[in-house]
This record gives sequence, structure tokens and C-alpha cells, in this order.
Amino acid sequence: MQKSFQCRNGKTVALFFDEEDTLAVATDNAGNKIGEFRFAEKEDGLSHTYLKLVWAHLEDIQGYIRQGIGRELIKLAKEATGLTIDAEINDGIRKEDGSHLTGDAPAFIFQMRKEGLIARATGDGLPERESSDDL
Repeated sequence: MQKSFQCRNGKTVALFFDEEDTLAVATDNAGNKIGEFRFAEKEDGLSHTYLKLVWAHLEDIQGYIRQGIGRELIKLAKEATGLTIDAEINDGIRKEDGSHLTGDAPAFIFQMRKEGLIARATGDGLPERESSDDL
């Protein structure tokens, strides 16, 4: 699956999702890779499949950080697969699969959880949701 996206800086980028490799890639209009998000397909033990974000970077070309590309790559992965996206919490522990959060990732994941693009997690720093009994 592929689509174009206009960044906040006015530049247009191409976004691709490779379902076979569960990989979302952003390129500039000349086809140069800006960066990518890698996902791992997982099961939760209840026969529910989801994608876990295990590696993300958008620094291959200067000038594309904080332009909305990461959000769009998450949205593209959800649209292409129909699966929920999950990510680690910022617990400071280095993960073998590379899914630990570094640099801008803790703030990015927090915002994506707030917007409902990445699944909530225990200890994610967001306020607890009200139960339906409280409404």
C-alpha cells in the first residue's frame, strides 16, 4: 500500500507499507529514503493478532523530523493491515527486539496513544479511563 503525504514544511513525501515485511517506509520525491518504521506481528494469547512497533527512525535525510510523517506511517500500517498497533512503555530497559524507546520516541508514543493510534498500556502515563459504571 502506498500514498503521498504533504509535510508541515510543504514538502511531499511517499509512504509505503510492505505487508510481507511489516515495514513502513517514507521517501522524498526523488525516491531517497527518509526513514522507516518496523513492526513485528504478534499474538496476545487470546488469538488476537496485533503489530508491535519495534524500530523507528526518520533521520536518513535532514529536515523531516516533526513533520507528521511518523503519525502517517502508523496510520498507514493500521489501514493496510486492519490490526491494532502496540509499542513499549518508556521504562528505561533496553529490549532485545529493539522496541525500547529512545530520543524523541517516548513523547511520540505518548502522543500516538493519546490520539488512539497506538494501543494504551499499563504504565503509559495517560490518565486512567473511566469505566462504563462511572458514567
